[in-house]
Amino acid sequence: MAVITLFMSDRDPKKTFTDKKAADNYDKMLELAENVSLWMEKSIKGLSEEQIENIGLLIAENKDLLSKAIRGKPESLLESDSTETAVAEDSKVTKISA
Repeated sequence: MAVITLFMSDRDPKKTFTDKKAADNYDKMLELAENVSLWMEKSIKGLSEEQIENIGLLIAENKDLLSKAIRGKPESLLESDSTETAVAEDSKVTKISA
């Protein structure tokens, strides 16, 4: 019987990974999303909690693309095939149901 090491996300216990680096990157992305959401909640009045969370996740998942746009290539945001995600869904991710 083979033994497979699984790494759990600290911020999302329903997610496990077979790669420690992928688990760490996922946790960092969720931490960034949470902090962006908190910052937006303080800065912009009138947004619902769901909208704030969705925008926070969008920014965190696409931080590289957003960084590229901020550095002088704003058109990169409009390129339809350039949607990047920090943590891609792949076969290394195993979801555990509660």
